Amino acid sequence: MKYRRQHKSLFCISILSPFYFLLLQCFSTVTASNYAATYNPTDNIALDCGSSGNSTASDGRAWTGDIGSILATLQPLDTTIAARAIRQGPVEGIPYLTARMSSSQFTYTFLVSAGLKFVRLYFYPSWYPGFDRSKALFSVKSGPFTLLSNFRADLVADSLGLEYFVREFCINVEENQLLNLTFSPSPSSSNDSYAFVNGIEIVSMPHNLYYTPAGADGIPFIGQTYFYEIENITALETMYRLDVGGHSISPTGDSGMFRFWSDDNQFFMGGGVIPDKANSTIKYTKETPAYIAPAEVYQTSRSMGPNKTWNMRNNLTWVLPVDLGFRYLVRLHLCETNRAITQVSDRQFIIYIDGEMVDEAADAIIWSGGNSIPAYRDYLAMIGFEGTQGKYNLSIDLHSRAGFSVYVDAVLNGIEIFKLNSTTGSLAGPNPEPPKTIFLTEPSQLTIKGSSNKKTTFIAVGVIVTVGLVLLSLRLYTMFRLQRESKDHGYKLKFTETKASLLPWEVCHQFSKAETKEVTHV
Repeated sequence: MKYRRQHKSLFCISILSPFYFLLLQCFSTVTASNYAATYNPTDNIALDCGSSGNSTASDGRAWTGDIGSILATLQPLDTTIAARAIRQGPVEGIPYLTARMSSSQFTYTFLVSAGLKFVRLYFYPSWYPGFDRSKALFSVKSGPFTLLSNFRADLVADSLGLEYFVREFCINVEENQLLNLTFSPSPSSSNDSYAFVNGIEIVSMPHNLYYTPAGADGIPFIGQTYFYEIENITALETMYRLDVGGHSISPTGDSGMFRFWSDDNQFFMGGGVIPDKANSTIKYTKETPAYIAPAEVYQTSRSMGPNKTWNMRNNLTWVLPVDLGFRYLVRLHLCETNRAITQVSDRQFIIYIDGEMVDEAADAIIWSGGNSIPAYRDYLAMIGFEGTQGKYNLSIDLHSRAGFSVYVDAVLNGIEIFKLNSTTGSLAGPNPEPPKTIFLTEPSQLTIKGSSNKKTTFIAVGVIVTVGLVLLSLRLYTMFRLQRESKDHGYKLKFTETKASLLPWEVCHQFSKAETKEVTHV
């Protein structure tokens, strides 16, 4: 986006009649309000699988049951089961407490308008009568795209420490084309695997929201000398959508497309400050209309703070684990809401993605054209090469540009990351590692009365305590050895306290950038 200044002739302004000048003001107000308006999706389907009739979720969203629904056709109907979950913990009611499940393949067909759609799949991997939660192993396809493959929803939920979750995809629907979602149980050794889904959401999106507009230059490809165009023949999966420095934003708080924005606490590496939420009105423009992100994203941020010495030696860093072997769209949201910063180079900083410099002089005033005007930048990263497996820590680093900026500082408002499908049309990544916790059996079989129950409890507690003591001893021994070695070699070790995390990649091997380049030769 280029920074432009508009020059008006004083003579022309002087001869404008008051009436005509009033018309110009009204036109500007109407235009600005159009940019600030939320998006009104053509298709807005929320299907509560395994239920009938209409219902309302706790956030006020209206859902329709798939039994007898005119919004979707289910085939074959006679081999599927509408089941109600055996609730295991605190969980939203709709659409999670009912599910559509089957031990054989089934397909939902949606009659929707042409264009790009959000496709959201809701999962609550609880116990269902007659179904073992660990036996849910299945794939999901839509047209030529594989959205999920050999998918274990229970492993995902357990690794995230969540009872339920949503997977979001972006798919284009051509003219006179139906949107199909096919759920297929994966072959297993015991042949008792099944597929299930609790809710399906289909919401239209603007054509140029995440896809390259016709005639545009494309997206800078990190480490390459050319630009990359994301065409509508590409499917995307949302990996992260973060309100940096803010709180999570519910789907009904989004700007019309029911997107969920998470806080960034789990992925931010520490340091810096969170400025007070801006009171200024966000001024949306033609280049950045309101549907790009809600105002709250641009009113909250993280910055390095006023300590220039610290700022020159450190970065603002986010680490976001992703699957190896895919390309990723990285979108950074920026809006200068500090009223003291109004000129170019007041606050400039350097942006690194995956260790590569992508902008040596990022400047919100240049990006947007002024204070309180939002902007964003897109970059494309290739992580490993296609076909590789595992997790990789994708880093985003901001560093101050001392000597070129009035404020030796850096700031960021939001982050979005999307996975692009492979050349085979797949978006599927590996399942998380199984948790080390042993799950005994389904809830109805866990009740043991009398002294046997107490004895079992004492044994379980004893095992847990013993394992804990062993792990603690190993930890203390390791720290003691490291401290001894550090003294012998004449350097100091710095132990940094980190936040506890239940993410699956915490128990997986993390490949550094150097390791990946050595193996992949890219």
